[in-house]
Amino acid sequence: MPELQTSDDVLLLPRTTAITLMHTAQLSPDRSVAGIIALRDDVPAGLLPCAPESAPALEQACQQAAQTGGVFAVYCSKPTAAAEPMDLPAAVLDIASRHPLLIVSLNTKGVLETRAWTHTDSGFIERELTAIEPPTAA
Repeated sequence: MPELQTSDDVLLLPRTTAITLMHTAQLSPDRSVAGIIALRDDVPAGLLPCAPESAPALEQACQQAAQTGGVFAVYCSKPTAAAEPMDLPAAVLDIASRHPLLIVSLNTKGVLETRAWTHTDSGFIERELTAIEPPTAA
């Protein structure tokens, strides 16, 4: 299977994984959900859900992802706020200091908003997030 190239500026997320992520957020319209997006064969695939405030659960999900191919990103939903890295649980912020952060906002009309962020010494900076068709086997 061909490898998805993710540059320093753009995160590439297979459309099927992006849809799963947004659907997971929609299933919990009244409370935030979080977890890890794992890599399989260098492709982001598979959500490992966790309670957003549970540092041990998020760390365990990172370890589980590492065993199957690595961590692509941490994700978190915001039912009533913008997809920005403010007012997130400490456990999510800790993991997001080491991995890209995807935030799904349910605080929009019609279309859900998902934005990507990377933590730097001066705070979070936004990254471009592009949903792509997943690669197919040759």
